Amino acid sequence: MRHDLRSIERVRRVLLAMLGDAPRQDGPGQVPLQPGEWAMLDAMARQHRLQPLLHGRLKAAGAAWQVPRDYAAAWEQAYRRSAIEALAAKGALIRVGRILDLAGIAYAALKGAWLAWHGYANPALRPMRDLDILVAPDRLEEAYRALVAHGFEELDGGPYSADTLALGRKHLPALRDRATAIHVELHSRLFEHVGPAMTDAFLLRSDDLLASRVRLPLEQAAIAYLPACETLLHLAVHSAYEHRFDNGPQVLHDVAAVLARQTIDWQRFWMLAAEGGWTRGCQLVLRLTERMLGPQPVAWGSGHAALPQDILDKAALLLLQDTALRRDLDVQLQLENLGALSRANIGQIFTRFFPGRHVIAAYAGLSPDRRSVWLHYPAWLATRLARTVQGSFDQRQRGEVVRARDIERWLGAAPMVPGDGIEPPTP
Repeated sequence: MRHDLRSIERVRRVLLAMLGDAPRQDGPGQVPLQPGEWAMLDAMARQHRLQPLLHGRLKAAGAAWQVPRDYAAAWEQAYRRSAIEALAAKGALIRVGRILDLAGIAYAALKGAWLAWHGYANPALRPMRDLDILVAPDRLEEAYRALVAHGFEELDGGPYSADTLALGRKHLPALRDRATAIHVELHSRLFEHVGPAMTDAFLLRSDDLLASRVRLPLEQAAIAYLPACETLLHLAVHSAYEHRFDNGPQVLHDVAAVLARQTIDWQRFWMLAAEGGWTRGCQLVLRLTERMLGPQPVAWGSGHAALPQDILDKAALLLLQDTALRRDLDVQLQLENLGALSRANIGQIFTRFFPGRHVIAAYAGLSPDRRSVWLHYPAWLATRLARTVQGSFDQRQRGEVVRARDIERWLGAAPMVPGDGIEPPTP
């Protein structure tokens, strides 16, 4: 069922209000939604894994929120599933930590692994897709083999390949813990996309990051994490630059959790942000957090002026963009930026329409090692071109592209250059 743009934006604003604490925001009790709009809101929440968080906030709001019973029940069920998954993820994380410590391999558990058990009042409020573990590039294969030797299985059934990172991906293919079915990704760096201004940034130096890691208790274990300053910076850069704000409003609750439970060295934070060319993106993420959740203990300093309201509004709405259109929007945005004729723009367009073997293989459902993979390129290209042409006439996609373009231009940096030229399987 298609909805008009005005209805979509209205529902996004109500959902953002439900997730926020700031005064003057209207919740569903003040702005009643139509049945079709409730279905749209629930679909948005499901896409962005917000149902457990909505359940928690609904319990706190009580009768003030006029949420239909069916959706309230679905959110409660999602919360319970998330609680069970959190228990499984905790067990997997403890096992990963013990295995890597026993092998003498330095690691750091990233983002969600800290947030679920140290940032939120209940880990069920912070769902995780998998566990991300940072390891030094020269110990990556050793770490992978150690996990496999202790019961983690390769999802594709194939052996580790020394060529896996040759394409420039930031992580190896996921492993699955046989005991819990939790997926684990071993990362060699924090970011997939690396722009020319970032090459010397501290957050790109995995060895230095691991040297500064901290240990925190989890049950009877001591798990290694990145320090607070680096965790906060990782969250902000990942959202503003890696995802162009398509990773959902949960990130703002993540930021608030770090700020509430950690002491940030703000001088170091802004220094590292400037070093990577990320200052504006960090400002935008922090200001969005304040807009949604009220004042935060941020040391802004005299050099950080208030941000334009239209930029804040566009970024907030982008947080709830349709994830099913993510790949198409990327292509549309790159085409939008092609007029600049920069090397970055041309490189991005080239990799979208002339991808690596692994993309065509995923499209065809084949192993990348099959010689017949490239026979499927014409069909892949025809599908990609058809979706691109269709998207250029889709009013909803055009609206998202305009928002993303305006945010990108405000950030003041050239479009990010993919470090690997990877496009997900969907053409």
